[in-house]
Amino acid sequence: MNAITRLHFLKLLLAGAAFAPGMAGLGRSLGDLRGDRVGWARLKTPSLHWRRHSESDLVLMEFFRQQTTLNIDPTWYVADVENLTEMCKFPLLFSQGVHMVQSATGRDHVAEHVRRGGFLLIDACCNRDITPNFDVFLQQQTDFLATVLPETMVVSLPANHEIYRCRFQIPNGHPPHTFFNNSYDLQKAGHGLYGIMIGQRMAGLISLSGLQCGWAHMIAPPGNDVACMRMLVNIYIYAMMQGG
Repeated sequence: MNAITRLHFLKLLLAGAAFAPGMAGLGRSLGDLRGDRVGWARLKTPSLHWRRHSESDLVLMEFFRQQTTLNIDPTWYVADVENLTEMCKFPLLFSQGVHMVQSATGRDHVAEHVRRGGFLLIDACCNRDITPNFDVFLQQQTDFLATVLPETMVVSLPANHEIYRCRFQIPNGHPPHTFFNNSYDLQKAGHGLYGIMIGQRMAGLISLSGLQCGWAHMIAPPGNDVACMRMLVNIYIYAMMQGG
């Protein structure tokens, strides 16, 4: 990364991850870093929906602070895709979809952020007015990445992947889903998480789960909001375990 390295962020995150299987020793050795602070940022793109549900990110930040020892800012930040310096302040960038980035500069910045060690989390909104077809959305992200980051491969993650248990145990090795107006969507339910891979490194993740809609308290079965935030905590911690 740029001013603050991924290694530093890795230390910050795992200092607060002594509870995670396989990371207890590292967490204890880095306990003196627990007072440091990290931030959560949304990638600003030309999409009209890039900040959708952003007001509920405060709920997610509070969950982080209650359920981990990570000292995360109780707010959210903007990382404009046209400003690489701004983007590189954050090891993980949350996006409603990168396929909307059309400018050559913006596309180059997405690629450069990832190549410097950044992690890209793409999560589709459950609202059919925003995401009319989830299979098409997945293909749009895959096509974009193939163009700007030809060295990447998008792969479906197996149910036994570490991301489903690195902090919380996610039932059945399948991410929780939100459904528009609580109406079950068979097409969407068939999707798990998709890793954006550069060799053995996971450089990003594509989710069709609508996790953001979960922590925004959209109409859903009881406990769905917590399930979505648990999944996000796992993703955040796992992302910071990846080499730059």
